[in-house]
Amino acid sequence: MSGWSLDLNEWASRQQGDIIDVKRMFAFMVFTKVVQRTPVDSGAHRQNWLVSINSENYGYNPDARKGGRVISDGLGVIGGSKGADRIVIQNNGPAITKLEYGGYGPKSKSGKTVNGFSKQAPRGMVGVTMAEAGAILNQAVGEVKS
Repeated sequence: MSGWSLDLNEWASRQQGDIIDVKRMFAFMVFTKVVQRTPVDSGAHRQNWLVSINSENYGYNPDARKGGRVISDGLGVIGGSKGADRIVIQNNGPAITKLEYGGYGPKSKSGKTVNGFSKQAPRGMVGVTMAEAGAILNQAVGEVKS
């Protein structure tokens, strides 16, 4: 047993820090992709993505428009999360469900939809992003390790 020693508490502490960093990085990457995939007309739905810790936020600002700080605001909240915190990402916009799952009338005259789906996000935003969750997690781990 001579020649090396390992402080298991120190090792476990380092691992816990990495896990929290990966969790934050993963949440930020998912949040960023969802925001960027959200269609923009006025910008209100894109700018109303919210991040909260350990509880939902049912706010909605109909006056939010293009050019807001949604991503930097979300990063600030995610960065403040602690180990066991639950990071909640949500959007309470009135048309967010239709943007994600379709449901606009098939005869929309706006030219912004096809067969009930937004032309800008015909497969939604959240589902598409979560289908990539494994790859996003691997990327988050890589970012934290480097």
